[in-house]
Amino acid sequence: MKGAKVRMFESPEVTLNLSIKNCKFKIKRDDLLPDFMGGNKVRKNRFILSSLTSLPDVIITNGGAESNHARVCALMAARLGIKCHLVLHGEKDESDYLHGNKFFIESTNAEINYVNSDEIARTIEAIKRKCELQGLDVFVIPGGGHSLDGARAFIAAVDELEEEPDYIFFPSGTGATHAGLLAGVKKKNWKTQVVGISIARQAERGIPAIDELYAPLCAELNIQHRVEDIIFLEQFTFGGYAKYNAELIEFVRRVTSQTGVPFDPVYSGKALYGVTQLLEKAKIPASSKVLFWHTGGLLNLQSSKAI
Repeated sequence: MKGAKVRMFESPEVTLNLSIKNCKFKIKRDDLLPDFMGGNKVRKNRFILSSLTSLPDVIITNGGAESNHARVCALMAARLGIKCHLVLHGEKDESDYLHGNKFFIESTNAEINYVNSDEIARTIEAIKRKCELQGLDVFVIPGGGHSLDGARAFIAAVDELEEEPDYIFFPSGTGATHAGLLAGVKKKNWKTQVVGISIARQAERGIPAIDELYAPLCAELNIQHRVEDIIFLEQFTFGGYAKYNAELIEFVRRVTSQTGVPFDPVYSGKALYGVTQLLEKAKIPASSKVLFWHTGGLLNLQSSKAI
């Protein structure tokens, strides 16, 4: 119901035995965050909405046709009893196949507009204006939760860790998770290297997107800001967002079988593949304490085409 508080939860931290270079390998499982089918978008959007003094009548956000962020926003709005408008780039899939995110988005009765990428901003503004003319209070959430509050969610998340790792690896996308984890580590005066494995972007686009949030967070926390601290690896994108090959699919199958932890080829599997390559090539010292942050995205498996 409207006015309800959005609760915060912690995700479990478990040890995995990958038998690589004798590393102590742990995984932070945000894919198991309670509610809305988990993932880092749950953290971001909970934090974003909890930062408001009162809930709006309507939230508007954007993403891809199979957006995890859109799924979380739609389900969260349904739980809270507020309206949700989604502006999704791409085309609606009219097949009978039950794509994971699409199924749950449509189950909430969120209003959806499918548009070209260059029409997103204009469409959001038009919907916002229409709602406001109806006397409704509107709040626009940036796509992917890419905002300071979205990043602050991961500053808080760092406090959940049981010990200081030598490395934190994770899938790096729009940048808020990366900025928040890095700021959270710096806030604690840890020497941990925070390493984002890009799932789509090249560094020339990815690093500025991270720094547009990281820089103001550093000022807010009174910690030293250095762009050089942003470690963003672009060599494991497999050609771009949601792109992969037979080698990656086989890797995801094998590591899921070995560990019992589910991964996907769009986010977590792609990033974990990058980590194992770095370990095997001795880019990470033996016996290091390595933490892999599983950011979710498992429903993307249901929208991935077999190779």
